[in-house]
Amino acid sequence: MKPTFLTGCAGSAKGVPRLPAVERPAGRPHPEDFGPPRTQEGGLFGRWWTTLVDPLLSVLFPPRCVGCGDFETHLCDKCRDALESIGPEACPRCGEPGPRPLLGGRCSACLGTEVSYVRARSAFVHSGAAQRLVLELKSGGQKVLARTMAGLARPAFADLLASTPGVAETLVTWVPSHPAVLRRRGYNQAELLARELAAEPPGLATAGLLEKRVPTREQKALDKAARQSNLRGAFSLVRRAWAAREGQLRALVLVDDVLTTGATVEEVAKVLTEGTRLPVYVFTFSRAVSGREETHD
Repeated sequence: MKPTFLTGCAGSAKGVPRLPAVERPAGRPHPEDFGPPRTQEGGLFGRWWTTLVDPLLSVLFPPRCVGCGDFETHLCDKCRDALESIGPEACPRCGEPGPRPLLGGRCSACLGTEVSYVRARSAFVHSGAAQRLVLELKSGGQKVLARTMAGLARPAFADLLASTPGVAETLVTWVPSHPAVLRRRGYNQAELLARELAAEPPGLATAGLLEKRVPTREQKALDKAARQSNLRGAFSLVRRAWAAREGQLRALVLVDDVLTTGATVEEVAKVLTEGTRLPVYVFTFSRAVSGREETHD
């Protein structure tokens, strides 16, 4: 019997239906089996792979829409149009989708909460195709989705940058993965997204300013208080990376794939703020909405 595989379906979550299984002939490779060595991605070999090999693989193994399974695209027009954008009416402080009643620049969701960042901004509500994109980038091995997601999120990202003290003096960093997770997955999805967002004009500096040396439990089954406790002390500043940038910057943008309870970005932003004394702005591709059940983080 021929084995089957699920194109773009690894990492399925509660409430998100799997795409139909597709026959994979025995012995036939899948495009996700290929890829330049991680140590080479930023060099000449990585550029060669991107310009020559990736286009060939896309012809031999056409992509499928992560939302509906349609061929020839990672996200079809119908699923793209169904994405629920988070517009400028969101809370200017925590990014909670609005409209929300504001008091002193704070919405009802963050009124009694202190945060370590200046502003959080997300591009889409974490549901439907947006949730599927996050899951497939994080757990499905589809690194190519980082470019698609960055393109979709760029208007919201530009809006966040406009609120920083100076775009030219802003550095983009990301929520780090624990080394064991990085070895297992092969990449950090937040880093891929951050680099793609920063690559477009005006072209922002990027650096991994943080490390996660303490392993933590899976977040998805924990409430906000448990998540905060789980993450406390897990992250630290990479002193050498920061020393190379110290004195050159006015702001930092912290990128992650999704904001659920905010516990992760709060803990990381706190470490960044205390270690660099710079204002931190948070950007995620999607975010959960208060009152909606969401277990992914």
